Amino acid sequence: MARKNLFLVTERYLGSAVAAIGALVLAVAATAVFEGWFYQWSGNRQLNATPLFGQRVHAAAKKSDTSVTVRPARGMVLAKLQIPRLNMSVVVLEGSDDGTLKKGPGHIEETAFPGELGNVGIAGHRDTHFRPLRNIRINDKVVVTTKTSTIDYFIDSVDIIHPTDMGILDPTSGPTLTLVTCYPFEFIGNAPMRFIIRATPRGNVEGSSTYAQR
Repeated sequence: MARKNLFLVTERYLGSAVAAIGALVLAVAATAVFEGWFYQWSGNRQLNATPLFGQRVHAAAKKSDTSVTVRPARGMVLAKLQIPRLNMSVVVLEGSDDGTLKKGPGHIEETAFPGELGNVGIAGHRDTHFRPLRNIRINDKVVVTTKTSTIDYFIDSVDIIHPTDMGILDPTSGPTLTLVTCYPFEFIGNAPMRFIIRATPRGNVEGSSTYAQR
């Protein structure tokens, strides 16, 4: 009898412990989702409050322009990235570390900044902000809008590469957009490959810089 009672008590405590762990996991996940939503919402408000934001100026920065000497801080709102066909609209932040990517897609360090004439690298998580990219198509339009410029890119290629094959982020002679996320999209755990989208504008773009050059 005593052994049976001990078993029942142990079973009850184990059940409570499992329930508590499950609730904790759900709370952590909910917090992460809310944090990402909040940063996207506040980033949109910040961009929309800028007088020039949304005006179609078709401008991109030349690398020789150093009119602004302060580089953006990690986590700073840089741009809005939209893919109309996918009904996708996300705010792009500075930095590609995990903390930043939980809040939204991030500008990959050492690539051109959004709005510059160069290879703009942007990374995002495949299970949150960049999940719609699984349905991307060649020739889809991608609109990147900063506080001073708007550039329409069009998808040229979609590739799957090994994580070490990141020459895709090397500088380019003309305006290029490179979107990076993990692959496969449905993979559980750390996905082994990278899903790469390359896009370029159609027509000439030129203008002035927003951030200091490296």
